[in-house]
Amino acid sequence: MWRGARGIPALGLAILVFTAGCGGGGGGGGIQPPPPQPDFAISLSSSSVSLLQGGTSPPVTVSINAENGFSGNVQVTLAGMPSGIISNPTSPFSVAAGQNAAVVFGAAFNAPTGQFSVTAQGTSGSLSHSSNLSITVQAGSAQNLPRSNYVRNDSVLLLDSPAGEPHRRHIVYDSGGKRFFVANRAMNRVEVFSSSDTSLQATIDAPGASSVDLSTDGATLWVGTTLEQLLAINTTSLQVATRYPVAGLTPIPNVVFDRPNEVLSLASGKALVRLRQASASEALLALWDPASNLLTNLTSAAPALFQNGVGVMARSGDHTRVIVACNDPPVR
Repeated sequence: MWRGARGIPALGLAILVFTAGCGGGGGGGGIQPPPPQPDFAISLSSSSVSLLQGGTSPPVTVSINAENGFSGNVQVTLAGMPSGIISNPTSPFSVAAGQNAAVVFGAAFNAPTGQFSVTAQGTSGSLSHSSNLSITVQAGSAQNLPRSNYVRNDSVLLLDSPAGEPHRRHIVYDSGGKRFFVANRAMNRVEVFSSSDTSLQATIDAPGASSVDLSTDGATLWVGTTLEQLLAINTTSLQVATRYPVAGLTPIPNVVFDRPNEVLSLASGKALVRLRQASASEALLALWDPASNLLTNLTSAAPALFQNGVGVMARSGDHTRVIVACNDPPVR
């Protein structure tokens, strides 16, 4: 009897201890896991790409996918690029979170052939991820490029390219009309040659014509001269539409720059002009507005760069940028 009575309290104690240790999880005293850190993933639109020697590849899209609120920029480095292979954009380049970048690969004519492994390594601070790309370079064959032969015109080299003067834009191609416009300074005219049969289509009187350039829409041919005027030629009628007298600029007392012997058309409708002196080859850079026929001296914007004047100029195909050389050494 006593032995059974003692067993009851023991069982009750065991149940009580078990309940106290395992029951009631509502106290909220547990440690919560930290939130996930911002991160990113880098991916490529293709795992392999193929190109020929001397050729380019289809574009490969590099994507930066944000994770957990990542909003930074990722620097992408193309590691393992073989010699003779370049990328556009050039490695390394930056891609923002959630954005893409199209990368085109180009192979030189002497690039080694074979299959190469390239790693697109993305880095942002302490974060780093990568994706692999296989590049196959196949042997290419040099092809004879088509070329056109043109007869010599009646220009005179000594008059068209006098000693001490920078070379100018003597010729411009009109893709719409399939023709070339040539400034023939020696004969005081602009010549029009067909690109189909090389025939001389027309000549346009243009005294002192030293450079030609087409407007963005191709409707106007701008002509720079060695005289005190600029010309606008209508490319449909092939007639001089407007003659603009040039008053010139005098940035130095008693020194007048009034010979617009090189003109480049800009997308804005204005033009850059290399404005020369009458008795010297030194020139300055000016912005010309045909609407008002006003010139603005731009050389003063960088006097240290153009101490000895402005040299040759070249514009981009879309008329938005111009490269200008200075005459003082070294080349800059």
